[in-house]
Amino acid sequence: MYYGLKDYGKAYNEIIGTAASPSSCHLCIFVSCLNIDALCATKMLSTLFKKQLVQLQIVPIFGYAELKWHYDQIRENSTMNSIILVGFGGFIDIESFLNIDPQEFIIEDDGGTTTTENEVKYSRNFYILDSHRPWNLDNLFGSNMIKCLDDGSVEDDSLTAVKNAYQQLLLLEDKEGNESDVSNSDEEGETEQDGEITDEDENEDVYINVNNKRSNPNGNNEVKDLSTMSRKQRRKEIHLYETTLEEYYSQGTTLVNSISSQVYSLLSAIGETNLQQLWLTILGATSLDTEYTAIYQRLFPILQDEVKRLSPGGSNTSNVGQNSALKNADTLALELQPDYYLFLLRYSSLYDSFYYSNYVNAKLSLWNENGKKRLHKMFARMGIPLNVAKESWIYMDNSIKRQLPTILDRNLDKYGLQDILRDGFVKTFGYRGMISASEFVEALNALLEVGQVNPTEVSGNNNNDNEENPDADDVENTTGNENKLERKKWVSNFWLSWDALDTNKIDILKRGIEHAKYLQRSIFDTGVTVLEKKLIKHLRIYRLCVLQDGPDLALYENPLTLLRLGNWLIECCSETEEKQLLPLVLASLNEATETYLVAGLSPRYPRGLDIATVKKPILNNFSMAFQQIAEQTGAQVRIDNFESSIIEVQREDLSPFLEKLTLSGLL
Repeated sequence: MYYGLKDYGKAYNEIIGTAASPSSCHLCIFVSCLNIDALCATKMLSTLFKKQLVQLQIVPIFGYAELKWHYDQIRENSTMNSIILVGFGGFIDIESFLNIDPQEFIIEDDGGTTTTENEVKYSRNFYILDSHRPWNLDNLFGSNMIKCLDDGSVEDDSLTAVKNAYQQLLLLEDKEGNESDVSNSDEEGETEQDGEITDEDENEDVYINVNNKRSNPNGNNEVKDLSTMSRKQRRKEIHLYETTLEEYYSQGTTLVNSISSQVYSLLSAIGETNLQQLWLTILGATSLDTEYTAIYQRLFPILQDEVKRLSPGGSNTSNVGQNSALKNADTLALELQPDYYLFLLRYSSLYDSFYYSNYVNAKLSLWNENGKKRLHKMFARMGIPLNVAKESWIYMDNSIKRQLPTILDRNLDKYGLQDILRDGFVKTFGYRGMISASEFVEALNALLEVGQVNPTEVSGNNNNDNEENPDADDVENTTGNENKLERKKWVSNFWLSWDALDTNKIDILKRGIEHAKYLQRSIFDTGVTVLEKKLIKHLRIYRLCVLQDGPDLALYENPLTLLRLGNWLIECCSETEEKQLLPLVLASLNEATETYLVAGLSPRYPRGLDIATVKKPILNNFSMAFQQIAEQTGAQVRIDNFESSIIEVQREDLSPFLEKLTLSGLL
């Protein structure tokens, strides 16, 4: 079943009603450990539940094998009443995947009998907070135990036909199953009767109200009367409905919203919003800006209004570098200020922030000498000497800082960088400094990718073995110690990023910023090598880039770093080959495990294009394509990532896998 936005408060009250206990833990949150939006959403939920004195267990998880293993550990824990899945769960049938029998958890009334179907209550409920689409329809419409927190898309007219097809299909299949035991004589009689069906009979639709838990968990809808249908009609209907569902599942995957914003909607419904929760929501939404720009642009005005509402004077539009007159050593302010598509401006130099910006790289082609010359001419045109531009932002001339928005606004149109200036969210930490939401997200990303260790030390044999996570070594379905240690490190990195969200952990945040600088330089160097050596191949329906060597190859064992490079490359491709919106397959060799980590990225519109003019979002078709090709080729492929467009392929299987993908017509 599902809860719409207006019903979030009801879901919250259900969880509180079953989880509130001072003596034991009744609530568990499983969270995707490589997802900043999920991280921020879980932090918000944790703060909210702790305020209500609810004990909870938080379990960061990388993939489906870990989900199954961790759930098995609490399966027999009868006190675990509520389980929340954050950042995943929408794609798979939870009941089937976790081998859950809802009958085991039904609560009987005092008389020893159950309530009516639509009022069945369970001693354990699953709540899914996941903005990946498409939904698994079994979760959405086929179970009262699995409860999806929807962002409004279920009520959209586009899903009405899918919902009807799902409900009708279940009823028709049940009817077919019931008739499978009919005697041969009865079947023959029905065959004879089929021949007498008229056109009028085929076109007639008769509707009745159905009260069926599996097909209609959210209320009474009208469905076709099966008693008037012949077997031939039913099979025809089944084929039509199966086609509808197949089209829905095969349309491609995408993200439709920020999970953090959904949690903030819950907080608004129960009156628990505050500046810290708003800041976490902003971070979650900002983390989607690179890959899902349309989502961030849609949420920005809403978040902007919330800043103005919760932070008096927070709509400060003063220039970057100017501080509020009310600032003191204890100020923790959230303001609206000019922001830029530049890389870590406040923690770098003006020159480096331009040079390592994905946006500027794509627009000016900085990987070649002509691009660098254009960058130098641009600074000359703005009247900023290179030696000044290369100074640390902290020590840069304050007059230039104050005038920077005006300088950029006057000079960047000529270089196609007119969209570089935008409004953004900036948080001030007293006299310790300030940071924009985009800079904070860069730091969090770096912490998730490399954690405590210096990025220069990252290698196939350095997996931060000293970090504590005793459960990770026992996870089933992993292939060797390398995978176990890698997962162990990622969970450790999650908790480090979790701590960085606290306002008093500035030292962790600064470490993340330094890591981000190193990673972005490595991305730039690798990207330049790829473009200079022309490692991107055009294979008819997609671009392909395979990394097999290089000093930073070990960095790309992490899916986040591989996606970071993929986003850099595809943004450059979108600018240089604007007429060819082709997806990208990026593969990186892990020599220790003899596997390739393969990511499929959907094509990207050039940044600055008015997203509102784009009629349809670009969907990622790699999730379905990767699964089908793996089945057809028999390749040794591991799909154990909540981002289903990221897979692991054995080294010897990569070539036939990609060849089949090229000829498949699935993209």
